[in-house]
Amino acid sequence: MRFLFSIFLICIASYSFSQTIKRTKTIANDSVYIGLVNPFWAPIEIQLKPLDSTRAFVKVNPYGLLKRGDTLQNALVLPLRKVSDTVEIDLKNHLSFKATFGNPNTSYDKDFEYELPYPKGKAYRIMQSFGGNFSHNKPASKFAIDFTIPVGDTITAARSGRVFFVKDDSKEHCPTRKCIDKANKIYILHEDGTMAHYVHLDFEGTLVEVGDWVDAKQPIGISGFTGFTTKPHLHFVLYKSGSVSIPFVFKGIKRKKLRQGTVYKNSN
Repeated sequence: MRFLFSIFLICIASYSFSQTIKRTKTIANDSVYIGLVNPFWAPIEIQLKPLDSTRAFVKVNPYGLLKRGDTLQNALVLPLRKVSDTVEIDLKNHLSFKATFGNPNTSYDKDFEYELPYPKGKAYRIMQSFGGNFSHNKPASKFAIDFTIPVGDTITAARSGRVFFVKDDSKEHCPTRKCIDKANKIYILHEDGTMAHYVHLDFEGTLVEVGDWVDAKQPIGISGFTGFTTKPHLHFVLYKSGSVSIPFVFKGIKRKKLRQGTVYKNSN
């Protein structure tokens, strides 16, 4: 059974996803026992707290670090006398939670050199670089790069890894954060635990599926104009666990920070 709510990940803002954490449910000893199951190809760190209004009668398993298929047992235990409908239990009425992709116990390769996320021979201008004033000014987006790639151009993988999230059902965009969850995107987990996000893709503009292994330079998507944006571009960002963006370098480019307004050609 799926959650009645989506997993929220703190990236640029809270994204509401259709691909969600699942749950188990058992009724025994006059209580309902609910477990949380990770269906994603990436690990998930979960932190739970009872609400002030429910603290007196619920029990919560406050922390879990779940690999794919793992279950956080007894995430929530509710006495049956407090449950009006055991079929539809809205967990938001009983607890608050934070869930983020990644394993905080892994150390990532800070010296790895990434491929530019577009084909060899292509060149694009940087619309916004690390620390950009428009939207790259928070921990979740500080080390993001925006490439001015037109709608319809090919996006390629910057590094080999496993696809663990895909969204390509949106046609909407706007210049405010109300459209932030309308961006089409691909998330890829790398072998050192880092995660690359490719955002603002075209409607039905993904060329890969969840669970696919992709190689560096492999075409994975089509650039689009969706989500929180003022013009077509690719938003590329690298995360460690906790949805914290981290700096990175591209192969063949000596500067660690790409210059806003500068055109970079992929010669590799």
